Amino acid sequence: MKHKSVSEFKKTIVNADIFVSSKIKKIHPVIEKITKNLSEIELIKYIRIKPDFIQASSEVTEGRVKTPITEPDHPTAVGLSLIIDFAYNNVQFYEINSAVKGYGRKMVDTVFKSLPKNWNGVVVMDWSDGFWDKMQKSYKNLEIL
Repeated sequence: MKHKSVSEFKKTIVNADIFVSSKIKKIHPVIEKITKNLSEIELIKYIRIKPDFIQASSEVTEGRVKTPITEPDHPTAVGLSLIIDFAYNNVQFYEINSAVKGYGRKMVDTVFKSLPKNWNGVVVMDWSDGFWDKMQKSYKNLEIL
Protein backbone atom coordinates (compact mmCIF):
# COMPACT_ATOMS: atom_id res chain seq x y z
CA MET A 1 0.00 0.00 0.00
CA LYS A 2 1.44 3.29 -1.13
CA HIS A 3 1.10 6.47 0.94
CA LYS A 4 0.18 9.51 -1.18
CA SER A 5 1.32 13.05 -0.56
CA VAL A 6 -1.39 15.38 0.75
CA SER A 7 -1.45 17.46 -2.43
CA GLU A 8 -1.67 14.36 -4.63
CA PHE A 9 -4.46 12.99 -2.42
CA LYS A 10 -6.49 16.23 -2.43
CA LYS A 11 -6.64 16.15 -6.24
CA THR A 12 -8.58 12.87 -6.05
CA ILE A 13 -11.39 14.31 -3.89
CA VAL A 14 -13.71 16.34 -6.10
CA ASN A 15 -17.11 16.05 -4.40
CA ALA A 16 -16.26 17.54 -0.97
CA ASP A 17 -14.18 20.26 0.65
CA ILE A 18 -11.30 18.56 2.42
CA PHE A 19 -9.24 19.84 5.33
CA VAL A 20 -6.05 17.94 6.20
CA SER A 21 -4.07 18.56 9.40
CA SER A 22 -0.68 20.15 8.81
CA LYS A 23 0.79 17.30 10.91
CA ILE A 24 0.03 14.89 8.05
CA LYS A 25 2.66 14.68 5.32
CA LYS A 26 1.52 11.45 3.64
CA ILE A 27 -2.00 9.96 3.54
CA HIS A 28 -2.31 6.37 4.76
CA PRO A 29 -4.06 4.15 2.16
CA VAL A 30 -6.88 3.21 4.59
CA ILE A 31 -7.62 6.88 5.29
CA GLU A 32 -7.44 7.61 1.57
CA LYS A 33 -9.97 4.92 0.67
CA ILE A 34 -12.42 5.77 3.49
CA THR A 35 -12.24 9.48 2.68
CA LYS A 36 -12.62 9.02 -1.07
CA ASN A 37 -15.63 6.75 -0.62
CA LEU A 38 -17.29 9.03 1.96
CA SER A 39 -16.84 11.98 -0.41
CA GLU A 40 -18.93 10.11 -2.98
CA ILE A 41 -22.00 10.11 -0.71
CA GLU A 42 -24.03 12.96 -2.18
CA LEU A 43 -24.83 14.69 1.14
CA ILE A 44 -21.23 14.62 2.46
CA LYS A 45 -19.70 17.98 1.56
CA TYR A 46 -16.97 18.50 4.20
CA ILE A 47 -14.23 16.15 5.38
CA ARG A 48 -11.56 16.83 7.98
CA ILE A 49 -8.57 14.51 8.48
CA LYS A 50 -6.24 14.43 11.47
CA PRO A 51 -3.50 11.81 11.97
CA ASP A 52 -5.89 9.23 13.48
CA PHE A 53 -9.30 10.87 13.05
CA ILE A 54 -11.76 11.49 10.20
CA GLN A 55 -14.85 13.69 10.34
CA ALA A 56 -17.26 13.90 7.40
CA SER A 57 -20.52 15.81 7.24
CA SER A 58 -23.10 17.67 5.22
CA GLU A 59 -22.55 20.78 7.39
CA VAL A 60 -19.74 22.57 9.24
CA THR A 61 -19.64 24.74 12.33
CA GLU A 62 -19.57 28.51 11.99
CA GLY A 63 -16.48 30.52 12.85
CA ARG A 64 -12.84 30.55 11.85
CA VAL A 65 -12.30 26.79 12.17
CA LYS A 66 -14.81 24.88 10.06
CA THR A 67 -15.45 21.54 11.77
CA PRO A 68 -17.76 18.96 10.17
CA ILE A 69 -20.86 18.48 12.35
CA THR A 70 -21.19 14.86 13.49
CA GLU A 71 -22.86 15.11 16.88
CA PRO A 72 -25.73 12.67 17.47
CA ASP A 73 -29.26 14.13 17.36
CA HIS A 74 -28.24 17.20 15.37
CA PRO A 75 -31.47 18.28 13.66
CA THR A 76 -30.11 18.74 10.11
CA ALA A 77 -26.57 17.32 9.71
CA VAL A 78 -25.61 13.99 8.18
CA GLY A 79 -22.13 12.92 9.26
CA LEU A 80 -19.77 10.71 11.23
CA SER A 81 -16.50 10.78 13.15
CA LEU A 82 -14.06 7.89 13.02
CA ILE A 83 -11.03 7.12 15.17
CA ILE A 84 -8.45 5.15 13.19
CA ASP A 85 -6.31 2.72 15.21
CA PHE A 86 -3.47 1.59 12.97
CA ALA A 87 -1.84 -0.56 15.68
CA TYR A 88 -4.91 -2.81 15.98
CA ASN A 89 -6.43 -2.38 12.48
CA ASN A 90 -9.63 -0.89 13.89
CA VAL A 91 -11.95 1.92 12.92
CA GLN A 92 -13.98 3.19 15.86
CA PHE A 93 -17.33 4.77 15.06
CA TYR A 94 -17.01 7.67 17.50
CA GLU A 95 -20.04 9.74 16.45
CA ILE A 96 -22.70 9.32 13.80
CA ASN A 97 -25.77 11.34 12.92
CA SER A 98 -28.26 11.01 10.13
CA ALA A 99 -30.98 13.63 9.95
CA VAL A 100 -31.99 12.06 6.62
CA LYS A 101 -33.33 8.49 6.81
CA GLY A 102 -31.05 5.89 5.27
CA TYR A 103 -27.80 7.84 5.41
CA GLY A 104 -26.63 6.24 8.66
CA ARG A 105 -26.52 2.88 6.90
CA LYS A 106 -25.00 4.47 3.77
CA MET A 107 -22.11 5.90 5.80
CA VAL A 108 -21.51 2.63 7.69
CA ASP A 109 -21.67 0.62 4.44
CA THR A 110 -19.16 3.00 2.87
CA VAL A 111 -16.69 2.66 5.76
CA PHE A 112 -16.86 -1.14 5.76
CA LYS A 113 -16.54 -1.25 1.97
CA SER A 114 -13.34 0.79 2.37
CA LEU A 115 -11.65 -1.41 4.97
CA PRO A 116 -9.01 -4.05 4.17
CA LYS A 117 -10.03 -7.64 5.03
CA ASN A 118 -8.02 -7.70 8.29
CA TRP A 119 -9.62 -4.50 9.69
CA ASN A 120 -12.61 -4.25 12.07
CA GLY A 121 -15.20 -1.68 13.00
CA VAL A 122 -15.73 -0.92 16.70
CA VAL A 123 -18.53 0.83 18.59
CA VAL A 124 -17.51 1.65 22.17
CA MET A 125 -20.67 3.43 23.33
CA ASP A 126 -23.98 2.44 21.74
CA TRP A 127 -26.82 4.88 22.40
CA SER A 128 -28.58 4.11 19.14
CA ASP A 129 -31.66 2.11 20.22
CA GLY A 130 -30.82 -0.79 17.93
CA PHE A 131 -29.04 0.77 14.93
CA TRP A 132 -25.70 -0.89 15.68
CA ASP A 133 -27.36 -4.26 16.37
CA LYS A 134 -28.79 -4.09 12.82
CA MET A 135 -25.38 -3.15 11.42
CA GLN A 136 -23.74 -6.05 13.27
CA LYS A 137 -26.04 -8.46 11.41
CA SER A 138 -24.64 -7.10 8.14
CA TYR A 139 -20.99 -6.91 9.23
CA LYS A 140 -19.39 -9.74 11.16
CA ASN A 141 -16.26 -7.62 11.64
CA LEU A 142 -18.23 -5.04 13.68
CA GLU A 143 -17.65 -5.29 17.41
CA ILE A 144 -19.96 -3.55 19.89
CA LEU A 145 -18.31 -3.16 23.29
